[in-house]
Amino acid sequence: MTVEQLAKALDERIPRELSEVWDNDGRMIVPNPSMEVTGVVCALDCTSLAIEKAKAIGANVIITHHPIIFKPLSNICACDSVGKRVIECIKNGIAVLSYHTRLDSMEGGVNDSLAGIIGLQNVEAFLPYGRIGDVAEQSFEEFASLVKERLNVSDLALVKANERVKRVALVSGSGKDEITECIKAGADTFLTGEVMHNHMIDCKELGLNLVCATHYATERIVLPMLCKTVKELGLNTEIFNFTREEEYGI
Repeated sequence: MTVEQLAKALDERIPRELSEVWDNDGRMIVPNPSMEVTGVVCALDCTSLAIEKAKAIGANVIITHHPIIFKPLSNICACDSVGKRVIECIKNGIAVLSYHTRLDSMEGGVNDSLAGIIGLQNVEAFLPYGRIGDVAEQSFEEFASLVKERLNVSDLALVKANERVKRVALVSGSGKDEITECIKAGADTFLTGEVMHNHMIDCKELGLNLVCATHYATERIVLPMLCKTVKELGLNTEIFNFTREEEYGI
């Protein structure tokens, strides 16, 4: 399978039509579309460590959630964070394919993966990408502990507006713009990755519990699904799932 054939196959599985209009995803860097795929690294981001891992295992494709190129580049310079990685990929013949908001929205994607690992029941979409569902009624503290355990995070940013948790809305990554929609959907608790300080105040004032479990942890959980999707395409090569330590060196 060539790089271009892989990209087309993934476009069929993860349709571009699901992407938000402001998004930029899909083919990020394609030095040689007709090159045979020699291996795939799946990662949340195309970091320098992800590129080094691809080089080390002989992979020439990196598949990510976050686009390495989000806004138009006015120049490509090795002194720039994005530029140096783009140059390194091109120098080493490494293609980068990214599936961002379309992977958030698709059935079985990021937000469904997050709902599954948290154990939400009766899950419904309340936005193209947001999900809402039920948990067994519990205290806010019990739910926060559950999130820490299931997502393997040590610290959470919390706003306690109610004692009990039963109806949970979630948006992976940054959920700062979805607070009002969570309330409209009937949630008593909002699980997301990050918001700004003023949004935490809004949650308290509006009576919505808030659990922020980091952008990384609320999205990293999709990588097993992404690896599985690639494997189902029949690639006879190594497909490597990056760990947090390898991806960020921490």
